[in-house]
Amino acid sequence: MKKDKRDDQSPDLTRRRFLTHSGTAVVGLGMLSSGLLSAKTWAAAAVGEHASATLMRMARDIYPHDTLEDKYYAAVLTPLAEKANGDAELKKLLSEGVKELDNRCDKLFARPYLELENEPDRVFVLRAMEDGAFFQRIKGDLMMGIYNNPELWPRFGYGGSAWEHGGYINRGYDKIDWL
Repeated sequence: MKKDKRDDQSPDLTRRRFLTHSGTAVVGLGMLSSGLLSAKTWAAAAVGEHASATLMRMARDIYPHDTLEDKYYAAVLTPLAEKANGDAELKKLLSEGVKELDNRCDKLFARPYLELENEPDRVFVLRAMEDGAFFQRIKGDLMMGIYNNPELWPRFGYGGSAWEHGGYINRGYDKIDWL
């Protein structure tokens, strides 16, 4: 029996497999955008689960906004972790920074950073590291990622840039009661 030429060229990706995989991707993207997946989940591929969770806790300690969901911190940390996948120096900075943070906590409190329940203890350790490249990198990315996010401006009481509207006069400046 003679084989049909098309049998040798059949694609590995059938229509059914394509639909299955694309559906999974859509669900994953939806979960990320809704905040169901955290930075821990997405950064784990680059720096490991422990480092990912530590970076999330560190982010919340550096810029502690209790009313902000983790998804806003994850939106900053995820690109940083993804960049670390292709940048050996950044990956080393993040990995060694987390190790240093844990070592300092271990010396002072006999436990890693993630296990410190007392926020002032965590802040004490972070203040000791604040001049280092690791802390400055995380702090800088967070500052730009959180405070330059127009979606969050109303939550911080910032109405956005005023120069396009003639400045702050007649735009609420006269209603400030704390000046």
